[in-house]
Amino acid sequence: MNIGFIFPNKDRRYKTVHLGLAYLAAYARQQHQDLNFKVLDTRVASSKETKQFFTSSFDLIGITVFSPVYYEVIEVFNKVKKTYPKVPVCLGGPYVTTIREGVFKKTPADYAVYGEGEITFSELIYHLKGQKKLSEINGISYKDEHGNLVTNPAREHIGNLNELPIPAYDIFPMERYPLHRMVTSRGCPFGCSWCNSSSIWRKTYRARDPEHIIKEVEYLINHYGKKIFVFGDNSFNIDLKRVESFCELLMQKKIKILWSASIRADIMTQEIAHKMKEAGCYNASIGVESANNEILSKINKSTSIEKITEGIRMLKNAGIEVLSQYVIGSPYETLETVKESIAFAKKSGSDFNNFYTVLPFKGTPQWDYVLEHGTMYTREIHDFHTINPRIVFETPEFPYKDRLEAIKLAKKEGYYSNKDKKSWWFDYAKETSRKIQELLPESLGDRIYRFLKSIYRLKVVKKNNI
Repeated sequence: MNIGFIFPNKDRRYKTVHLGLAYLAAYARQQHQDLNFKVLDTRVASSKETKQFFTSSFDLIGITVFSPVYYEVIEVFNKVKKTYPKVPVCLGGPYVTTIREGVFKKTPADYAVYGEGEITFSELIYHLKGQKKLSEINGISYKDEHGNLVTNPAREHIGNLNELPIPAYDIFPMERYPLHRMVTSRGCPFGCSWCNSSSIWRKTYRARDPEHIIKEVEYLINHYGKKIFVFGDNSFNIDLKRVESFCELLMQKKIKILWSASIRADIMTQEIAHKMKEAGCYNASIGVESANNEILSKINKSTSIEKITEGIRMLKNAGIEVLSQYVIGSPYETLETVKESIAFAKKSGSDFNNFYTVLPFKGTPQWDYVLEHGTMYTREIHDFHTINPRIVFETPEFPYKDRLEAIKLAKKEGYYSNKDKKSWWFDYAKETSRKIQELLPESLGDRIYRFLKSIYRLKVVKKNNI
C-alpha cells in the first residue's frame, strides 16, 4: 500500500521534520507490513521532487494542516484532488483538532483525523483494506453514503508514550534539516487562557521516560549525525526528576550535545539548572506572558512575576541563555500593563525578549473572552495570520489604537516579533551552524556555534525584526 504525506509549509521560517507525520508512519508500520511512504515537505522539496511526488502512485494521501499555512493547504488539496480524483485524502493536524468539521468547508477531504492520530490513522488503513468499519474508528470525521458529515467520538489518549516507536525519520530528507527536533511529552497540566495546547490535549500531560528519550537521541546521532537538539515540548521541565534523570543519563553515556528546550521558569531549581547546563543545555525559552501579576492570574498562568524572576536568575547563574516570551492582548490587559512588561523585560536579565500579539483560538478561554467582551474582526482563524499588523480583536479597555501603540513600543526596543516567513539570512545561519558542528572538533564547534548564534540574534534578528 502506497501512502503519500504532504507537509504544506513552503514559506515558513523553520525547516523542521514534521514529527506528527513521522509518528503516524512509524506506528502504522508496526500494524501493517505492506506500507510504503513518500513525503513531500514543501519547505525543502525541489521543483523536480514535487513533480516526482505528483507523478507517483498512491492508495491514500494525508495532508497535515496548520492554521498559518491553511491557504497553502487549500492549494495543495485542490492539486491532489485534480491529480488523484479517485485516491482518498485524509486531513490531520492541530488545525483540524481546533475547528473539527469546519475543515471540510474549503478542503472537503474524504476523512479528517482529530486529536491524537497514531491509532486512528492506522485503523483508517484497516478500513481501506476492508477490515474495519468507519463507524468503529474513534477520532475521525467523514461523509457517509448520503453525503452527511459524521464525527465519531473522540479517541482516548495513548496511556504510555514509551510504547510508541521512534518516529520514522527515514521517510524525510534528514540532511536538509539543520536541527534535530524531538518531543518528549504531550500536553501540559496548566491551562493558560490563550494556549491552544490545553484545548487540543484536554489539559492532560504524559511524558516519556528518560531512557526512551536517550535511545532516540542516540538513534538520531548514529543515523543522521550530530546537530543541535531542540526539545519541542510545551514545557520540558514539568517533572524535574525526569529532567534530572535525563541529564544524568546524557553525562553517564558521555553523549555530548548542545540542546535547547521550552520550560517553565517558575518551577526551576538552581540544582536542576546547573545539571541542565552540565548536560549540554545552552538555551531555555520561557513564557513570561506579562509582568503584571493580576494579568498572570486572569490568564490562569498559576504563577507570579516574582517566581519567574527567580527562575530567570537561576538559569542565568547556571550559564544558560534565556529567551523570554510575552503576549500582547491577554484578558483585561491595557496599554499600561504592556508598558509594565516592556519595562520588566529590559531589567529581567534575559538575553532575548520577544513580544507577540496574542491570537484567540477556538476552544480556549481567550476565544470565549473575546466573544463576550470584545470585538473580533474575523472568526476564521487562518485569516489571523494574514492581518498586518497582527491585531485580530480589540476590547473596551484595550482598543485598537492602544494595541498599535503597544506594538510600536515593543518594536522600539527590538522586542516585537510576529514574522514566521522564510528568510535567506535565517536559513544561511542555520546551515552554517550545522556545518560547523559537523566539521570542527566537538568543544570548539559548540563554542563557535553559540558565538555565531548570539551575533545573528543581535545583528540580524533585532535589526530586521525577524
